[in-house]
Amino acid sequence: MARGSLENHLFRRTLPLPWPCRMKVVLGAAKGLAFLHVGPKPVIYRDFKTSNILIDADYNSKLSDFGLAKAGPQGDKTHVSTRVLGTYGYAAPEYVMKAT
Repeated sequence: MARGSLENHLFRRTLPLPWPCRMKVVLGAAKGLAFLHVGPKPVIYRDFKTSNILIDADYNSKLSDFGLAKAGPQGDKTHVSTRVLGTYGYAAPEYVMKAT
């Protein structure tokens, strides 16, 4: 992507993103995640972090790296049984500890 990842802008020694751009990026990422969860075929993303949020030339965000994604509950089901995956440090400790 033209402007790299959100991680590069937050944690590298580059000029910080102005607040209006930051808000556009994070709102776009949140909308993308919401679409995955409530779309016609729900998807559980499982690796939501700053390095997986890519930014285009107009500061539109795109979610990337769907390697850990899983199909969400279908029909009248409300839960999906699975093991904990993702990047450690990005999951709640109590969630990770109960899943092992």
